Amino acid sequence: MTMKVRELVRELQALPDQDAIVVIGEGSNPLVWLLVTGIIERGIAFLEENPDFARPGPRRAYEIV
Repeated sequence: MTMKVRELVRELQALPDQDAIVVIGEGSNPLVWLLVTGIIERGIAFLEENPDFARPGPRRAYEIV
């Protein structure tokens, strides 16, 4: 599943605690979390064999770090 920036912002703005820390689950291990510290603009291209992954490329994207 992918999410546009506007969709992510809307979801975050709808949260009741606007001072909460944003975390992203690692997926394969629900007890491991990534603390979000910023956003970096990247150029990406989706991998044909697995569109859940990307490599450097021409399409604009934002990495949540």
